[in-house]
Amino acid sequence: MNIETMKSVILVILIAFSLVLSVALWNYQPETETVDDDGLIEDTQLDEDIGGEQTIPGLVIPDQVVFHEEGTSYSFKDSDDEWSFFQQIQEWELSAMDLNPDPINFENHENAVEVIFPTTIPLQTVGDLFMADRELLGNTTQSFDRMFLVHHANDQPPTSYELWFVDSEGDGDIAKLQATISASAGERALSVLSNKDELQEQVRVADAFGNEETEGMGAQHIYLPKEEVSIPRVVLQQTESIPVTPLRNDLFPSPDLVSIYNTNSGARRAKTAERQLDAIDERRMEYVVMIPNSANSSNLGSYELLTKSVEDVNSHLGWTNDFRLNELLSYQNLNQVQYRMYHNDLPIMENQDTTGLANILLSYEQGEIQTYNRPLIKFESVNEQVLGNIPSGEEVLEDLQQSGNYDLEDIQGLEIRYKLEEQNNRLVFNLIPKWYIQTSTGSWNELYGENLTMQNEEVS
Repeated sequence: MNIETMKSVILVILIAFSLVLSVALWNYQPETETVDDDGLIEDTQLDEDIGGEQTIPGLVIPDQVVFHEEGTSYSFKDSDDEWSFFQQIQEWELSAMDLNPDPINFENHENAVEVIFPTTIPLQTVGDLFMADRELLGNTTQSFDRMFLVHHANDQPPTSYELWFVDSEGDGDIAKLQATISASAGERALSVLSNKDELQEQVRVADAFGNEETEGMGAQHIYLPKEEVSIPRVVLQQTESIPVTPLRNDLFPSPDLVSIYNTNSGARRAKTAERQLDAIDERRMEYVVMIPNSANSSNLGSYELLTKSVEDVNSHLGWTNDFRLNELLSYQNLNQVQYRMYHNDLPIMENQDTTGLANILLSYEQGEIQTYNRPLIKFESVNEQVLGNIPSGEEVLEDLQQSGNYDLEDIQGLEIRYKLEEQNNRLVFNLIPKWYIQTSTGSWNELYGENLTMQNEEVS
């Protein structure tokens, strides 16, 4: 073979190799996917069998209703009775509303009903929870966390009942609103006291600390069931994963170009120049706007924050389990709202292995969503069994006294909650009833360890 022939063969080989490379390049698909404008007009809502919409009355629900009768306190035994009572009081028609009431005074009242909410909420929600004058409440920036129903002992028979909306986190139980309801509505509410079989006696935390002086009936009045209570241990099954695509389509506005890829940590990430959404283990979602929106220079008020968060989750039918308002923070540059999952009317607490599976957390900056963290799994109860009583309120208070770990002014909350624990197969979870305590730091900690001794382990 002469040199010219060899050159021709080499040239043919090079041309063929070039063609192979060109075809490979034409057919090459990068690991990074994109969602173009057409992809962003897909569904922006979850299926109705997975999630749904909610309202403020469906999310702002009291943690406890306490009936006071001549120095003794009671609460409902059955959570269904408490729920029915709350639905009943939503029918109250408020009149003679006074946004500048005199200081609250309970000395002239024989009986009272105390409704305790899980966090401080804006006074404007009274217009959502009751039949009330929304226009009168429209401009107020006050808040409350407790409501009291009372009537004067010397008003016999009562012609009306008083409602007091109180901020117990302020100094001296500051009343923010006073109103009246009809005598028939008030009598029906207090008639619960006539059937003690449906109630359980409560003990007051302050009484365990030497009856220290307290003002009114505020933050230091925390009530625990006096006797042991039977609360079932629950087995939850993960029914299905919540698809992240509708959430992504709702959170990433058109015509953003979204890149989708796997991170080194294993999360499935959707990202633009301004927004990022991580689906972690197909179990939870973390969304953040990396560049704050500067179009709106004003922060949200607490009522605006509440209503906007409800609307934003409603927009993609994002209420996938029994979520309820747990915390509402609106001051200076902090606008944050947390909704906690409940079961059997008890809040669910996470541990290290179940972080992010029982909470919806939204924060806002410049009036728009800045972060949005939520679970991507849906639960269903498959078994409930009472395996033994947990310590009674009296036992808990005795243990608190003996431990010496807490002062009265440091205790902000004390109640039974469920702890969410994951079984080995990652599809089944346990809800274990436990005592939890909230301190002045705001965190809720599990009160007892596995051996029922006091501990200070912080949990989410």
